[in-house]
Amino acid sequence: MKFSIFGFELDVPKEYYIFVVKDSLYYRGGIDISDHFKHNLKILWDDLDEFKNSYNTPLDFFQSKYDKIKEDKDLVAISSEEYKWDLSKDHQYHFHKISYTTKKRFTKELNHALIGLVIHCNTTSRYYLLFHEYSENKNEFEPKSLSMMKSFNCNCDTE
Repeated sequence: MKFSIFGFELDVPKEYYIFVVKDSLYYRGGIDISDHFKHNLKILWDDLDEFKNSYNTPLDFFQSKYDKIKEDKDLVAISSEEYKWDLSKDHQYHFHKISYTTKKRFTKELNHALIGLVIHCNTTSRYYLLFHEYSENKNEFEPKSLSMMKSFNCNCDTE
């Protein structure tokens, strides 16, 4: 099912729940998309100029999050991989997955993963942040979240 709102769209399985965050507007807002097991994909958007005050490019945003995870004293291992987003048009973006393992004293190791897509749209002066985070070895929602992120389309060329 194609879900379209505030000048962007993505494919969402029809059995999923879609929650639009209260007070969401064209220039600032959020959406949660979840399955029946409480796995969710979050979509946030806000003013691009404010975002650029902290992170000049989507890669800068990714790098700051990656570095923050690396500072964790309980970190055992960390890796990242990049994905391609075919609907980029002329948008700057960074599409990635960060996998990491932590272990506190006298506990077992915990595996975490964060999949994120950060997009700059200069036409609408907005940035988009799509992400799915989980703390399991295998998550059946991961392929669905990747599919939804890859289908994300900014409709700035039709506005």
